[in-house]
Amino acid sequence: MVHLVCDRSLWKYVDLRLWPLSLRTLKKIVRNRLSDSFLELLIKGFIGTTKKGENISPSLLEEIKTKCPSLETLGLCYCDMGNVPAQCLPRNLKPLLLDHSIVPLGWFEGLQCETFFPNLLQLNLTYCTRVENSDLRSVTKLKKLENLNFSYCYRVGDEGIEHIARNLSNLKVLNLSNCPKITDLGLHHIGPHLIGLKRFNLLSSWRITDAGILSLVHSLTELEYLNLSSCKEATNSGLTEITDKCKKLKL
Repeated sequence: MVHLVCDRSLWKYVDLRLWPLSLRTLKKIVRNRLSDSFLELLIKGFIGTTKKGENISPSLLEEIKTKCPSLETLGLCYCDMGNVPAQCLPRNLKPLLLDHSIVPLGWFEGLQCETFFPNLLQLNLTYCTRVENSDLRSVTKLKKLENLNFSYCYRVGDEGIEHIARNLSNLKVLNLSNCPKITDLGLHHIGPHLIGLKRFNLLSSWRITDAGILSLVHSLTELEYLNLSSCKEATNSGLTEITDKCKKLKL
């Protein structure tokens, strides 16, 4: 058993989110356990706990990039990214999970002048409450994105959604639940452009009406899942239109 634990080649998927670990402990794990066969690392920070301190740093990420050139999935949840530029992250990630983290305004600006994350397929920014419309303009440089989650990003509104809709045509999954600034105008941008969308979450989008819903259903013929729970302005008429037009929708 000890031999198996010490065999670095078997360490491919590591989930450390059960409890937050100090920067010092994480560096030890990276140095002593990870290797070039490593594929997935999930880390939890100290946000929401009584302990103060950082467990993510540019030096840690540089070590991860050096030790794990094959890394595909990185989760930095409940972490403060204020001192960690996006450029420090491994370049060849496919999923990047930053949910519940502090992502400062402008964190994605580096994407405007240089191509980072050319293979990124999934970006989770759930509860990254500092993210706003200008950040979405930068996110549009991630042309291969298929899965994008902005749930509980309350600063995101129709302007940001327009950037996403016009530039990320490969999106198949979009989560905009609990984004109170999104209105029917945002849906009007989505309808004509994100025609390959299969899963769309609008939970608690209380400003959405039947007019916005109708702008979706005539274009999103591939839609299989649509969450309109707690969209109080949506009526039975709009819901009926959805079931009539979206033939692939699973009820």
